[in-house]
This record gives sequence, C-alpha cells and structure tokens, in this order.
Amino acid sequence: MVDTHEAKRIQETNHERQALASSRGWGFSPDAPELLERWPLKPFTEIGDKRMAFGVVSGAVNGVSFTAFDYHRRPKVTNWQARGRTTMSIDTILIDTVWVLTLPSTLPKFQIFDNAEPNFDKETAAPPQTADAKLNRSYLLVETDPNVATQLLTPTVAGVMKQYKLHNWATWGDQLLCVKHPIFGRVKPEELSAKVGELGQLVASLPPHLWGTGNAATQQPQAPAAQPAPYAPQQPHPQPAYPQQPQYQQPYAPQGYPPPQPYPPQPQPQYGYPPQPQPYYPPQHYPQQPYYPQPGYPPQYPPPGYR
Repeated sequence: MVDTHEAKRIQETNHERQALASSRGWGFSPDAPELLERWPLKPFTEIGDKRMAFGVVSGAVNGVSFTAFDYHRRPKVTNWQARGRTTMSIDTILIDTVWVLTLPSTLPKFQIFDNAEPNFDKETAAPPQTADAKLNRSYLLVETDPNVATQLLTPTVAGVMKQYKLHNWATWGDQLLCVKHPIFGRVKPEELSAKVGELGQLVASLPPHLWGTGNAATQQPQAPAAQPAPYAPQQPHPQPAYPQQPQYQQPYAPQGYPPPQPYPPQPQPQYGYPPQPQPYYPPQHYPQQPYYPQPGYPPQYPPPGYR
C-alpha cells in the first residue's frame, strides 16, 4: 500500500513514460516485479520494504538497447510516541531511476558510487586506488577488485563521468547499470532518453582490453535453487532418513553392562495433612423450665408457646 502522494507520483510517472514509449515505438509496462531480484547491486541490495519497479520503458537509442525504470523502497519508519502509545508514523520513501544498457560483451563485476551519496550503505565500501587522488576521495567501490577498478577508471572514463555527472554506475556481466536519485521531483522523459546517449559515451570510453573478461550474468541475479538429483525409474523414490530420536522412558544401558531392571511400583506419597478424627458430642437434654408470668400482666392460660 502507498499513500496518496506516492500513488499520484507513480501515476504521473507511468503516464509520462507511456506517452514517451508510444512516441518512440518503445515498450512500456506500469510495473515489473521481476526486476527487483535481477541484480545483486545497489540500490537493490539496500534495506527496505514496499519495493516496486514502475514506469518501465524498453527500447533502443542509436543501436544501444536499454531498459529504464523507477525503483521504490521504504528504508525507515519513524514513530512518535506519547505515554507509551504511538501517536504518529512517518515513512521514509526513496525512489531511484535506473538505466540498464546491454553491452556488446561482458565486463568484470564493478560498482562505483559517489562518496556523498546519502542513501547507500558505506560500511563495506572502499575507495579506489588509482593515480587520481581526487577521484579516490570522491568515490567508493562496492565488491570490486581494486585492480579491475584501476584498469577501468582511466582518465578518459573519469572525464566522461564528470562531464555527464555519471556518479553511480556498475557493470554486471553484459549489462551496465546507472542509478540517479532525483532530489526534487522526478526524472522527466527528456532526461530519461538523453541519459541513454550519455551512457553510450561512457561505454565507448571503456578500455578495450577488458571486453570479454567478465561472466555472462545477465540472468544470474543469485545462485539458482538446487535441483533434486535424478533417480532411476525402476528404483523407488528414496525417503529422507532422519536420525533416531532418543526415547526418554528409560535411561540407555551403558556399553558392556546389562540393562537395568525395571523398578517395582513405589507407593505414591500422600500430600496434605492426614485426616483428623471428628469428636462426637452426645445430645444434651435440658430439664423443662417452669413458666413465670410477666409482672403487671394478668396470667395467660395456656401460656404462649405451650402445646
């Protein structure tokens, strides 16, 4: 579920992207949940729920195939409490625009992002080790071989990054990903298509000797689930064997000793106080008391209560 403001933004983005795709002959989809688990890269590996991919556009610009979409997630919920009860909750929502370009060949895994990026976890990131000290201070690498980064971040590549403000990008197999977090508003259709051309310039500046040295991981976001081993048709399907669970009625006999004999039934102790004998009191017979009339009143015959 999304609130009214988020729903309005998603609706407007989808409307703009659909119009752009229709005008260019590109494909469009209002949402694509299959994209959420495709790449083990930032921002998809960052914490958060309410994840969705929307405003998906697919096409080609100058012969370069691409897919662009917005990635939505909620990394934090802030609660205000009064007298031990939550009175108000506010969601922190982040929406990044992601471009994915299809490369002519594979490249080693590589990811770099701006050191000033506030929405990425920096705990496991490390600065590059190039000859450019300013570049080393300005960026961080994520799960990237430092030697690969040194070969990839040539002065030409660094110049293209600075010219087009391509601060957060990565390579995964035969794909190149670029991420932008719009601080105000959202990425408009003009910027969406223009960014594909700028990323094409980045691809053209990559060192030629690195092409073909990566793994074709286009459809390998994570390790595939283990498949059960095939078995011969004439053999019954083996049932999984579970270890025998110990029984706790009787203790196990030690190795080399006869098993213990069962214990005879023991009388159960009685709890509480023993019953106390009740004393017997014989009925008491009291003699008949004489009747005395009250003074000042004439005697009544028979006396009251007499039968």
